[in-house]
Amino acid sequence: MNTTKMLRPLLAIAMLAGSGIACAQDAQPAQDPPSVDSIINSLKADPATEGPGQTRALRPGAASMSTAPAPAPAAKPKPASINMQINFEYNSAEIAGSSTKTMATLAKALASPQLEGRRFTVVGHTDASGSASYNKALSDRRAAAVRRYLIDSGIDADRLRAVGKGESDLLNSGDPNAAENRRVEIQATGG
Repeated sequence: MNTTKMLRPLLAIAMLAGSGIACAQDAQPAQDPPSVDSIINSLKADPATEGPGQTRALRPGAASMSTAPAPAPAAKPKPASINMQINFEYNSAEIAGSSTKTMATLAKALASPQLEGRRFTVVGHTDASGSASYNKALSDRRAAAVRRYLIDSGIDADRLRAVGKGESDLLNSGDPNAAENRRVEIQATGG
């Protein structure tokens, strides 16, 4: 086997590990959770809505004198979010003990002054194994379990909403049953 073929799997693993993707899965070995600061930075205010190329006129009437066509409206930016590895007991919405540290770190970040007043949606995702209706129901239950944990940890219930997307929003559509598709995403949805 040549060196290139031997290095491809290692490179793929290294790229996946460095991508920051974290998954919500059935119970698996614990990994270091993201830090409070990295969660806060991921969930801070959304990017400015002003699109590239937009400028202000420096003198009255300057904008009306321009012959250039008006810029197309900028696409709505994706809300600030982070994918979290939160393990669950097999075929269950019970958060596994291996995720205790991750959940505590998430709760601490959401309670921080930097995120005070922000609202969040806890979005549950699954892989494509099983029926679509089963996966939707499982993702609903898992998102609700994370929301319930956060409320029990002191986060105001009015700041949290839980939804499940089942297998409808795969991170890895090339491998619908891949572990990275099973995840919980925390989205900042308002301030």
